[in-house]
Amino acid sequence: MKATAQISSHNGHTVLPAAIRRFLGVAKGDKVEFESRANGEVVIRPLPTLDALYGSLQSDSRPQIDESTEGWNARAQRVMQKGQA
Repeated sequence: MKATAQISSHNGHTVLPAAIRRFLGVAKGDKVEFESRANGEVVIRPLPTLDALYGSLQSDSRPQIDESTEGWNARAQRVMQKGQA
């Protein structure tokens, strides 16, 4: 498959053609990796999203996380007192 892309800004932003986006299975906000090869070719690969990685690590236990505001504030205070911030 061949398609033409255009550099669309002075920052080098490139718009991937719809056919290539469909082929790679990527959408707005997804990240892709570019690899340049010695022969002048460039390979584009989609990078996995967090959703795609969900469940890839297995554990027998689930970490205990205090997601309350009080928990975050207490953690921030401990970090500040230790001078780690």
